[in-house]
Amino acid sequence: MYFFTSDPHFNNWETLRNDNRPFKTPKAFDRFVIKTWNKQAKKGDTIFVVGDFLDCDDETCTRWQKAATYAKKLKADVVLILGNNEKRIIKFFFENSFKKFRSFCLENGFKEVYENLELDFLGQTFYLTHKPLDYKRGMLNLFGHMHRGGGIYKPFGFNIGCDLNHFRLYSENDIKHLIKMKELYWDKDEHINMKEVK
Repeated sequence: MYFFTSDPHFNNWETLRNDNRPFKTPKAFDRFVIKTWNKQAKKGDTIFVVGDFLDCDDETCTRWQKAATYAKKLKADVVLILGNNEKRIIKFFFENSFKKFRSFCLENGFKEVYENLELDFLGQTFYLTHKPLDYKRGMLNLFGHMHRGGGIYKPFGFNIGCDLNHFRLYSENDIKHLIKMKELYWDKDEHINMKEVK
């Protein structure tokens, strides 16, 4: 089964504070999330993390190095889609080489790494991209970057940030439910799907 999330920002104090995550330390958050994900996704499953598994501000940052080992702690395969934080890591520590960063991730337990990804499941093709502004027209998009900002729904897809799902993964069944809500209600509700505010 496929599972989805984004923006855990492992091993990072700043995200705990900024997003008001209910954990006293990054270590407590990281342990909770890994335990939760391992209850949901088992061996043979795949977790798609749509950006910012790691966290990096600048060329002096080192906290991402510890977090990069977390893929080995997860039972399911982990596929990483690049977020803005991973792109900074590539710039500052891998000579702007996606290939070198990908090799590093594979050595640390990730199944695969992509910049963006088209993925078929539930009978349709989804586009996985970190920033919602990079969405692809003509298909449903699964994205992150916004954390809680803007909520789950956009006409072109869903924000699958971990903060919006109590730090749990979104399963294929969860995505199926979001599609149902989108089609039955959200796309038709002018108060949710506002074109312009006057």
